[in-house]
Amino acid sequence: MAKKKTLFECQACGFQSPRWMGKCTSCNQWETMIELTTEQIKFLKETSSNSSSSSVLSKAKPITEIEEDNVTRFPSGSTELDLVLGGGIVPGSLTLIGGSPGIGKSTLLLKIAG
Repeated sequence: MAKKKTLFECQACGFQSPRWMGKCTSCNQWETMIELTTEQIKFLKETSSNSSSSSVLSKAKPITEIEEDNVTRFPSGSTELDLVLGGGIVPGSLTLIGGSPGIGKSTLLLKIAG
């Protein structure tokens, strides 16, 4: 039986190591190393070879420099929910409604459904 190949990657800086370490030797952060599966390792190899040759990395921009797209939004019928959703429900979008049991998630959604 072939030996399982494992790789550990730091969640803080992306440093990779064949062995788990409590402290990343690259960024000195504690408990940030996670084990990658064989599928994840294969995916990383494929994407890194494709991205390095065909695309240019872009730098992060301040949020004030990002242009706002004019997206059509439909009012939900609840002023408060429309405020939280940025003006209404966006067609084709997915919105996760979460909360403690009994807080009124189903009631809110039934109100919106009409």
